[in-house]
Amino acid sequence: MALFPRPTGDPADPADAVDMCDTYDIAVCGGGLAGATLARQVKLRHPGATVLVVDSQAYPVPVAAFKVGESTVDIAGFYFAELLGLRDYMAQRHLPKLGLRYFFGAPDRALWEAPEVGLSRFSRCPTYQIDRGVLENDLYEMNVAAGVEIATGARVLDIELAPGAEPHRVAFRDCDGNERTVRCRWVVDAMGRLRFLQRKLGLQRETDGMFNAAWFRVRGRLDIEDFVPDTQVEWHARVPGRVRYFSTNHLMGPGYWVWLIPLGSGNTSVGIVSSGALQAIGEMDTLERAIDWLARHEPAVAAGVARHEIMDFVVARDFSYTSSLAISADRWACVGEAAAFADPFYSPGSNMIAFENTAVVTLLGEDAAGAFDETRAAELNSFVLAQNDWVEYNIHSSYSYFGEPLIMTVSFIWDTLLAWTTATPQIYNGIYLDAAKSAAVRAETTNLYPLALRVKRLFKQWEGRARRGRRFVFVDYASIPFLQEAYERNLVAGKTIDELVADHRITMAVVEEVALAIFLIAVDDTMPARRRTLDAAPWLNAWAIGLDPELWAHDGLFAPTTPPRDVSGVLGQLERLFEPDAVDAVGAATIDLDL
Repeated sequence: MALFPRPTGDPADPADAVDMCDTYDIAVCGGGLAGATLARQVKLRHPGATVLVVDSQAYPVPVAAFKVGESTVDIAGFYFAELLGLRDYMAQRHLPKLGLRYFFGAPDRALWEAPEVGLSRFSRCPTYQIDRGVLENDLYEMNVAAGVEIATGARVLDIELAPGAEPHRVAFRDCDGNERTVRCRWVVDAMGRLRFLQRKLGLQRETDGMFNAAWFRVRGRLDIEDFVPDTQVEWHARVPGRVRYFSTNHLMGPGYWVWLIPLGSGNTSVGIVSSGALQAIGEMDTLERAIDWLARHEPAVAAGVARHEIMDFVVARDFSYTSSLAISADRWACVGEAAAFADPFYSPGSNMIAFENTAVVTLLGEDAAGAFDETRAAELNSFVLAQNDWVEYNIHSSYSYFGEPLIMTVSFIWDTLLAWTTATPQIYNGIYLDAAKSAAVRAETTNLYPLALRVKRLFKQWEGRARRGRRFVFVDYASIPFLQEAYERNLVAGKTIDELVADHRITMAVVEEVALAIFLIAVDDTMPARRRTLDAAPWLNAWAIGLDPELWAHDGLFAPTTPPRDVSGVLGQLERLFEPDAVDAVGAATIDLDL
């Protein structure tokens, strides 16, 4: 496939003779994770495409190169395994991931006393803990073998975007110091936080609040299982095989979380991520201060780190940002961190790469077939930026209750349900890439976004009023029946439009019931006497839930717009995860729920 065939005959301008022989269908500026995976995906889908990668890196890059984003979830797992054809490679060269895991401890309590949320076994669909250095080295070799031209050790000097059908130009200095200019039908900025095109075109959109991170690697295996003595038999037994190490482990606290992520090289990544409004970056912006901060907030981690060699240290202040345009109808795009970055909390970085790269490859193919549609480009741009912006808003508005085990656990269950039922099917079945599929799914989920906003508002109200009257020891979220069903139903590729429509009809019913169940749990925790009022109602309006009883009637809580159903099944599944404390936060007896 030649989107921009090499010219024949003499060029119109003799001065352009050298430039005219350097013409590509697509030039990818940046050869890191986003750029290298895009180049591979282009050659897999369009083997005849001419692809240039302008890469500042020289190969091989250091093994365990320290970059944020070593951890994947289901969307990226499918992308690497299936869309990039790397299932066997990922299993051989990288570590399996045992989901997301959360500990809600306190500095004066042992880790085994902390409430824990996580998986006890690996899931059907693989996800990965990736060593970026290994992956980028291997992708380089794969891409060269596939016919991708890669200019290594090169620095992009300018990207000149051309109007209409004219080719774009990319000027760069190669590893020998020579300046080159190439032409391309498509150009993609994959240069990370440099955000070359975003800054050049004035497309930056800042996000609310300031969120910061400090991270480092330690040599060898820093295993959270080693933080708990073997004498704590029950703690070790609930996740058999000492496999917690393979999770992305989150140690949660007020306005912060600490990650422990294993790397395939045998080393371990440790990071502190925090809200600037709740935790001062000045207390963790050097290695010495970060270790001191860990000793005060997460002493088990600090003690573990002290037994290992620290390999490096990086700080990122105010790391979150987005853009007003990431995929343009003028045949250019920004992917990965060159487009946007939300927050590493739910490991979304490679998800965005999956959505963006697949969109670009699809548009490239449509362009080659003479079917390029500017409207489609605008729709795909809106989709990928909306994905990022929701993740950013959802995570950042949660930092204030990160240290609240009950609220955060229920919030995580809700977020996981939405991820498995709405976002993940988009990549498994290419919904966002197909106009007919998108329209059919949108018709079934018109009211989903308002419901998600209503539930998020409920969590924010809950954090200010909670009695903290319920506790738990361990929640294996894959064992919750409605989550199990959502996972098995939605993480399946190759579905027809009719099957996807049926799935999303079920999804809307499930999320409505779960939203109502969460509301009832929140009411029990904050004003249990009000439950009698709610119990008298046969069915409630999930789009009117909130913790201000004065607004219940006004907002239509008792005037549902959907047919009544029995919510007790879903409510029971959630309630069984928790047990009432003997005493609430102020010493009064709690009210047991008779459900």
